Amino acid sequence: MRITVLSSALAHGITDDEIRAVMSFYVARIALTPRMVGAQPFLYIAPAAADEPWIEVIADLLDPEVAVVFHAMMLRPALVANLELDQLITPIYSRQRR
Repeated sequence: MRITVLSSALAHGITDDEIRAVMSFYVARIALTPRMVGAQPFLYIAPAAADEPWIEVIADLLDPEVAVVFHAMMLRPALVANLELDQLITPIYSRQRR
């Protein structure tokens, strides 16, 4: 699958390489309720490298051949709690970069 990273995904200081690493080696992949008709958003959660803080990435997978990444930032504890993942994963958190 080809990964296309939109400029909006880079707004919080996460790099293109980090986004690709999270999507390639994710710990959790969760289908999200779309906010736009026809979208198929998926949340990916993982560290970009061993012993690094975890990152959240959201990509639209409407086209099965292209993942369009539109959001990426440091993983937030509130997101983990809201998705009830706190019993399944033990991420390393960090402050937002921007």
